Amino acid sequence: MKHVLVTGAGGFVGDHLANQLRERGCSVRMLIHRRPDRCAEVNGELVYGDIRDARIVRLATAGADTVIHLASKVHDLKELKDGGEHDDVTVGGTRGLMAAVRSEGTKSFVFLSSLSVYGTDTDCRRDEEATCVPTSAYGRAKLRAEGIVFEEGRKIGIHICCLRPAMIYGPGCKGNLPRMIEMIDRGFFPPLPEVKNRRSMVHVSDVVEAAILAATHPAANGQCYIVTDGRSYSARELYEMICRALGKSIRRWHVPLGAFKALAGAGDVIGRLRGRRFVFDSDALDKLTGNAWFSSEKISRELGYRPRMTFEDALPEMIAWYRGTQARPTC
Repeated sequence: MKHVLVTGAGGFVGDHLANQLRERGCSVRMLIHRRPDRCAEVNGELVYGDIRDARIVRLATAGADTVIHLASKVHDLKELKDGGEHDDVTVGGTRGLMAAVRSEGTKSFVFLSSLSVYGTDTDCRRDEEATCVPTSAYGRAKLRAEGIVFEEGRKIGIHICCLRPAMIYGPGCKGNLPRMIEMIDRGFFPPLPEVKNRRSMVHVSDVVEAAILAATHPAANGQCYIVTDGRSYSARELYEMICRALGKSIRRWHVPLGAFKALAGAGDVIGRLRGRRFVFDSDALDKLTGNAWFSSEKISRELGYRPRMTFEDALPEMIAWYRGTQARPTC
């Protein structure tokens, strides 16, 4: 990799990926939809624009020997319905990017997909052979985009690979984990019961390493890989790890699961009435107590992927980042 385009480089993973590529001596071009303040000081070539804009995409791909495609419609925690943006951005954007790659002579293309392509909860550990039955607009769009990457990539004859990372954590991540940290810190998070669920997760630095392996390792061509940190976590384990990292006492009693279900049901009703999701609803409860257990043995076996971080390892840095955000003055 000499000249690498990273789409969606203004996001959490893209920021880390661009920095790591530069450290390895790559020339990095970053396609960014907006002008986020945190990217203002990044050294590198920035292209601002929409992944759906053919002119912008041609400009971004010009001269790139490697494309790592992260840009998509994010899984909005507040949305109740799909307004068609997932197909428009994730699917349409990927199709347009592949068309630009065809004319630019790009040699390697990696698409960051999601475990959402698998859909329903199961208590069995799944791997790449599991059937994909996505149940969300986000998951359906990611799966369709994967299909475009494989179909078009094979026609062009380039190195192609799709990655399906588990829930990504690390300092600066967004979503349910930082919410959980803040609520525990403020004393608002009720002690969870031990339901012995299993959820796979992965540190952002390990996702970055997997993306680089996927772009460069010959065995990755035409493959799809699940990426995890090699562990599984129950909701109660996460609760206790966060309490210890925050210096909070771990309560030995817990709120019954039935109470959480009742609260989630009330949250569903509130969400429907106001047209956007409530802070705690059935989807949030599933993220806490459901199963999303996956194996990353294939990428370890075929590409030599070795995760270096666990959630407990990452918590001190995540807590430090969280403390920093609380200390910043608001405008």
